[in-house]
Amino acid sequence: MKDYLMFIARYVVIGLAIGFLYLMFFTSTKPARNSPTAATFSYAPAIDKINPSVVSIYTQSIERNNSPNSSISPRAPYTTRNFLGAGVIVSSNGHIATNNHVIKNASRVMVYLWNNEAYEASFVGEDSLTDLAVIKIDGENLVPADFADSDLVNTGDVVLAVGNPFGLNQSASLGIVSATGRRGLTESRLENFIQTDAAINLGNSGGALINPLGQVVGISTASYTQMGADGINFAIPSNTTVQIINAIIEHGRVIRGWLGIYVVPETAHVIYNIPKPKNGIVVSRVQEHGPAHRANLKSMDVITHLNDKPVDSFEEYKQLLLSHTIGDEIKLTGYDQSGPFEKTMTTELPPKVPQ
Repeated sequence: MKDYLMFIARYVVIGLAIGFLYLMFFTSTKPARNSPTAATFSYAPAIDKINPSVVSIYTQSIERNNSPNSSISPRAPYTTRNFLGAGVIVSSNGHIATNNHVIKNASRVMVYLWNNEAYEASFVGEDSLTDLAVIKIDGENLVPADFADSDLVNTGDVVLAVGNPFGLNQSASLGIVSATGRRGLTESRLENFIQTDAAINLGNSGGALINPLGQVVGISTASYTQMGADGINFAIPSNTTVQIINAIIEHGRVIRGWLGIYVVPETAHVIYNIPKPKNGIVVSRVQEHGPAHRANLKSMDVITHLNDKPVDSFEEYKQLLLSHTIGDEIKLTGYDQSGPFEKTMTTELPPKVPQ
């Protein structure tokens, strides 16, 4: 009898073990259709993070009618035009970054938050070189956006454009970074665009271009869609945006720095037979008592890098210098007759020209 009971108990244990293994390896690997583990990867957390920081902007401008009145009825001398765009909240007390072309010449600017709260905005300042502007609303519990380091953005990175295309607020489109450092797209002397195929349509200007973490890497600004191209859109890098909006908030405008350096132009290398270096630019002279003079930079010194970025022409030097405001520390790398050098100086206001 004892042997019989042991036989039964042994097979009961084996059966229970088999049943446990089946439940562990088969049923647990097949989640329910509606369970969270069954869902595919989503960018929803990134959108949820940035949504409270992206606003819709509606502007009105009054334009004078200059065309002759050809009708019998008298024509109004002015026409009211409406425009739309987007913006990004950059401070908890209501500062909003957007494109200058969104609010330029506007007589009235209305801002709508993600929860449809409406505010009339006041103008703080603008910078035409970068097409950035700052407006302000008197709101409460505002959520500033988190800005990433745009110098770390690479071609192929996933990005999302969030804005107000055609008045469809908080719309998001997905794409990748097609290229960085794009220039020559406008007449501005200061360009350094991020190119993306994420859709940027009418109303997206001034909105956020974000990474999958919901951090702003750029401000949407332009598109070639209107020219018949598809998937060629541009954004102002976040590092440029932060620098410019901080200067506007502090000073009401962007005061760009000066080092007191004059460079040998390209033609002078030929006309005056001045040797042209393989890399870098040649200093013609430095302004007395200026930052470069105090750092002991001299005529005929060669500058190869500005803040570790290569400089091979006056245009590249000017582009890099224009991106700096008053009080920024600049590191110049190059060489002179004694050998390589590294000089540090601080940008300041240029001297006033005597009247």
